[in-house]
This record gives sequence, C-alpha cells and structure tokens, in this order.
Amino acid sequence: MRNVYFFLLMLCSGLALAQPRIQLSPPQVVVDSVFFTETATVRLELDYPGVELRYTLDGSPVGSQSPVYQEPLRLSQSATIAAQAFQPDFEDSPVVGVSVRSLKYNQPLSVTNAVPIPAPQYTGAGLPALADRQKGALNFSATPRAWLGWETDTLRLQLEAPEAGKANTLVLSLLDNAGAWIMPPATVQVYDAGEEIGRFETAQPEPGAPAQFHFLEVPLSSWSAKGLEVVILARQLPDWHDGAGRPAWIFIDELFLTQKP
Repeated sequence: MRNVYFFLLMLCSGLALAQPRIQLSPPQVVVDSVFFTETATVRLELDYPGVELRYTLDGSPVGSQSPVYQEPLRLSQSATIAAQAFQPDFEDSPVVGVSVRSLKYNQPLSVTNAVPIPAPQYTGAGLPALADRQKGALNFSATPRAWLGWETDTLRLQLEAPEAGKANTLVLSLLDNAGAWIMPPATVQVYDAGEEIGRFETAQPEPGAPAQFHFLEVPLSSWSAKGLEVVILARQLPDWHDGAGRPAWIFIDELFLTQKP
C-alpha cells in the first residue's frame, strides 16, 4: 500500500511540475502622436510586480540584449517600436509593436483622383483625407473620416506633387486586419509619365496576426513630373482565410512623399 501511495504522490507531483506556466500579458505601447514633426513620446506600460520591459526601435526581435525600458522614449526619427515583457515566474509575453512617422522631410502632395472611387461605406472625408496627416485608429469604425476603403483587384491613384522630383520614397499608411478581410496590397507601382519609377511587393501574410498598422515604403528612382500615378494591386485572400481567393480590402489613411537619406 505504501508503494501505491508513493507512486500516486510522485505522479501528482510530476503532473504539477508539467503544468505550463502562464504567459504574461503584452505591454501597452502608448504614443502621443503617430505622425510628428519634432518628437514623439512613447511609453511602455504593464502593471505587474517584477516585470521587465525590453524594446527595440527598428522592428527587430526583442531579446536579452535589448534595452530595458526605464522612462518614456523621446523619438526624433521615424521608428518601429517592438516591446516584450519578461518575468521569471511567467512565460514571456507576446511581442507588440507600433510605428511612428516623422514628417520632417516630407514633401507636399495631394490625391486628385481614384479609380475606382472608395466603397460607399468607407469614403472617409474624401480624397483630401489621404494627405491631411490624421492617423486612423486600429478600430477603423472609431475614426470613420480617416480611412478610405476599396474592394477591388486594382486601385489607381493620381497624385499631384508640386515639388517634383524632390522625394525618393512614397509611403502608404495602411491597415492590416485579416479578420475584417483587410490586408496590405500585394504590389504597389509608381509611374512618372507612364514610366515605372518605383515598385514594392509585400510578403504573403501568415494566419493569426493581430490587427496592425503598416507603413509601406516604395523607393523611387529619379522623376520629374508633377503628377504621379500609383497602381495598387490587391492581395488575394490566402488559402487559410474564410474568403480565400477573393481580393482583400485595401484601407489607406495617409500617403507621404519623403526624402530618405
């Protein structure tokens, strides 16, 4: 009987030891302004004893060599903040991230035409909203005037750039929310008088990604026209998605022409 009792005791102890540790909640990344001209202030928050918050500013993975968060970060350049929480008694938290964008080197532009026009329920504040420097929320219905949405295979935008040729990068501020059938486009092409001056192709999305913002940067070669055409090819919803084979929605809240070093 003692042997049976000892066996049961050891079995229960082993099961207890085999229980997986609870994962920490992700830290909150609080930004005073996603778009800024001078500086942006970023705070990381997770109220739990003994938690250590680490971060990177270039979107690279967070690890044991990453800086430890101690006070609010004041950023003067565009950055992609990745943050993760650590505590010895818990599994490491999921990584969270947010991008902030400096407008210091941006050139003026306006969006003069879109073919097709946005879907009736997602017209925002019209095409001028794409250059008003107002960021939409992750919950797109919370900022309905900021986001414009299209359900189409191909979207063509006409841009007016008064300071022709002074920028070397076109930036699109996009929404990625697979649950709402919204994904970054597969390809973005930029044309100057019919000649392609820029192209960017995005990676195939993986299942399970949270809703997030994307700043898609298209490098531009030399150009001289004041009018540019942007051709955006929608991504087909992947096989793992409920709407597989249909074009994903394209949601844009801002376009920028900027001069990168």
